[in-house]
Amino acid sequence: MKKTPFCVLLWSPLTVTAFLGRRSWIKQARNKESFSQPHTVFMGLSPGAFTVELEKPLGIVLEERKAGTESGVLVKSLVEDGAASISGKIAPREILLMVDDTDVSNYDFDSIMNTLVEAPTKLLLTLSDGLGKMDIAKNLEKRLSQEEALLADSVVRAAVKEIRMDQRLGDLLHVEIIIGAGFRNDGKCLIRFFGIFSTDGVTTYSCNVSATGIRQLDGSIKIISLACAKDEGLGQTIDLIIEGT
Repeated sequence: MKKTPFCVLLWSPLTVTAFLGRRSWIKQARNKESFSQPHTVFMGLSPGAFTVELEKPLGIVLEERKAGTESGVLVKSLVEDGAASISGKIAPREILLMVDDTDVSNYDFDSIMNTLVEAPTKLLLTLSDGLGKMDIAKNLEKRLSQEEALLADSVVRAAVKEIRMDQRLGDLLHVEIIIGAGFRNDGKCLIRFFGIFSTDGVTTYSCNVSATGIRQLDGSIKIISLACAKDEGLGQTIDLIIEGT
């Protein structure tokens, strides 16, 4: 069954408006303060989970993960020049887990909307990339130390975020398998994986993704090169990030 049409969450200093299918709901927000520059907080969370501190208006378009169920919501897209977009930390397909201290991962859409409306102007969002524990080729897994495996995992997740934020290839739904990882003396990590993409939410295609990442002083990963080669058709390769440019 096709998913319910996406829901739009638009925050302004005065109102919050949400649309889900043919239903609409408008509530007056309690705060009229404008948003300030967002700040990201990195914590010891499970792989793929992270927190971002933002101020309303958030500028996030949300969609039910499974229509009509209490399964939470994911990010459909970001409003241009909104707080979430300016932060550079949130990408489409990421799952909303918590609003401040409230676990909303299993809430229905309306309950999540209520939680967001009632939250203070400045709030802490916890999200996940939704990738879970990624499969890795057996021969590769045997060769990697625990430290190397953790770094490769982090680089793959950072590459996925870059691809999702770019959107030229559509939505990256999930990582099929990690097939390669290499490590240089200068700290750079090179990875290869197959990702499953969709441009219409119905049909899918596979891409062979190559990326190079390096860990920053704050512990985050910076992707310095990123290319995607389509497995089907003419095998077109798209360079999303070119090292040195």
